[in-house]
Amino acid sequence: MKKLLPLLLFSFPIYSLHAQIFIQKYQDRANQVSQESLITSLQDFEQFGIKKTGSENSVKTLNWLKDKYISYGYSPDQMEEDPFIVDGVHSKNLIITKRGTAYPTTYIVVCAHYDTVGGAGVNDNGSGTSIILEAAKILKDIPTEYSIKFIHFSGEEQGLDGSFHYANTVAFNNDTKILDIKLVLNIDQVGGKKGNINDTLICEKDMNDLYENNSASESITKQLAVCTTLYSPLKAKISEAYSSDYIPFEEKGYVITGLYEYPKSHHEHSQKDNFNNIDPEYVFNVGKVTVGAIQHFAKAAK
Repeated sequence: MKKLLPLLLFSFPIYSLHAQIFIQKYQDRANQVSQESLITSLQDFEQFGIKKTGSENSVKTLNWLKDKYISYGYSPDQMEEDPFIVDGVHSKNLIITKRGTAYPTTYIVVCAHYDTVGGAGVNDNGSGTSIILEAAKILKDIPTEYSIKFIHFSGEEQGLDGSFHYANTVAFNNDTKILDIKLVLNIDQVGGKKGNINDTLICEKDMNDLYENNSASESITKQLAVCTTLYSPLKAKISEAYSSDYIPFEEKGYVITGLYEYPKSHHEHSQKDNFNNIDPEYVFNVGKVTVGAIQHFAKAAK
């Protein structure tokens, strides 16, 4: 995950998006997020130890992810591996596609990396990994107008290798856009820190040099902030997107947003990044945000 940079945080005024309203069905599904299920996934993730890209533990984690999706009822046809090689190291991204009813070839990408360095990475990024699993389980049979791609990237800690490969060879190929992606929602390091007051979530917007997609990112990030307060007890702050798996998509012109913990835990890339040092209730609440937001962006049945 990203190193700490100076961030300018903005409290988000909810009144600025009058058109975005609370939808009870979305809340009902967000309420299906199970803290017990998330804890199980986080503890399972921890048991695989350090999941350095290309390692045996990384392969075990990939197989665990595939088994989880099969247990939720996803078919092999919905699951795709995206292999890549960087500096002689072999690894794979995992993509699960849920087909939309009205716009089946336009995608909402929800992504998180599963590789870790320095420790088991329960926060960075078992938290994002577990939340995506939970959201995919809950939304499996819920009709959405847009298709959803749940993507688990490897190689993030080595320099966004997996997401760079996917954005440049699958989403794009030889500078030709292949995938029509409505937006990319990245979830990284949202575990909180045990003992902190973990009541706020950062919603990340694009402020990078490719200005053409910045205004669209600002719009969807404001919507993400509203979803945060509509479907969870968390407060939202808007800040800058940087140094995680949405960046290769941003560089290709796609619209991005993301979720990140606040305050920052500072245990990433160390043995202290373990289950005992995170806040499971915070992960639970971020899970509710995620389920609510995916439904909003993918236009789930109401």
